[in-house]
Amino acid sequence: MKILSRYLYASFLKPLLFSIVGFLSLLVLADLFGSLEDFITNKTPTAIVVSYYTAFLPAALIIVAPPATLFAALYCLMQFQRHSEFIAMQSCCVPLSRIFLPFLVVGVGLTVALLAIQLGPGGNSQARRDQIMEQIKGNRSAVTSVRGMIFREAGRHRIWYFQELDLGAKEARNLEVIVQNVLGADQKKYFARLGRWKDGHWTLIDVNRVDYDAAGNFRSSTLFPELALPAWDTPPQRMVALETKPRDLDARELWKLIANPGQLSPRTLAPYKIQFYNLFAEPCSAFVLLLLGLSEGARLNRRHPTAGVFHAIFILIAFFLVYRFFLILGQGSRLPAPLAVSLPLAGFLIFGLLRLAPLFGIDLPRPFRR
Repeated sequence: MKILSRYLYASFLKPLLFSIVGFLSLLVLADLFGSLEDFITNKTPTAIVVSYYTAFLPAALIIVAPPATLFAALYCLMQFQRHSEFIAMQSCCVPLSRIFLPFLVVGVGLTVALLAIQLGPGGNSQARRDQIMEQIKGNRSAVTSVRGMIFREAGRHRIWYFQELDLGAKEARNLEVIVQNVLGADQKKYFARLGRWKDGHWTLIDVNRVDYDAAGNFRSSTLFPELALPAWDTPPQRMVALETKPRDLDARELWKLIANPGQLSPRTLAPYKIQFYNLFAEPCSAFVLLLLGLSEGARLNRRHPTAGVFHAIFILIAFFLVYRFFLILGQGSRLPAPLAVSLPLAGFLIFGLLRLAPLFGIDLPRPFRR
């Protein structure tokens, strides 16, 4: 590797690592102040506190890395302009593409690393952190069981209420199921002491079935020691997944839900689709923001560098606002999930390329000129 390339890599990597570590430290400190009372009250061992923040770090890294690339690129190019290094490199016939290449290589490498983290340990990092906090508070069953859950099967007109759903044993205790017609009138109610998921369907134990007529009036009540219901084939894991926040599911769980939606409506499934595609889009935002940082950093003036910095901060805020707006459109099923996630990235990527084009001597049509 040539001396210039080593210098460019070092000049960019140092502020990048400093920015990432600095932002991570701020996030951890902010969370620590919020959780310190729980740690002290429950006399939490140091090892559990460390495991809590170890679980938190992957998600935090995904959050801080994209803006860190923007600020690191800006700082690096601002230093080049301040010490006239940028002009010196161009005066020595070093093409702009050669100067930007180390930045782009690091950006691609960082994006790939973030994708690996996002699709691996970072996919449901927040859920694991919440589980550790529940254990700290003494609610150890929260990891394998859910209490007081209501699950609505809109496509099959069934409403489930679980006093407790044990995912490990695949059993539900003290459950109530209401079966309605298309008009929303109750047709049957099941009150069971126990429900078991076995052989691909639910079986109720010690159950009282109440039947209603078409108008919803009481007709009869029947007791069963055991009642097998082969048509009730929604597994407990899927019920919990649909009642779990999309951010608490990893890529594998989200894909299973999306690939086999069953009777789920598109509107119900939309937030989970958005989260699945967002797992890929968030790491890619690091590369998009890097391009924006290069486009603004290369235009910084030695005498007025703060103007370019504030311009870049404005672009960063605009990026996250627009990105969040499109995610909301996708979650409300107003846009297809792949489109809602990719449109803001593609838009800001094109914007960054248009800002870079004049620096490479590319003439743009009049509407795209500054």
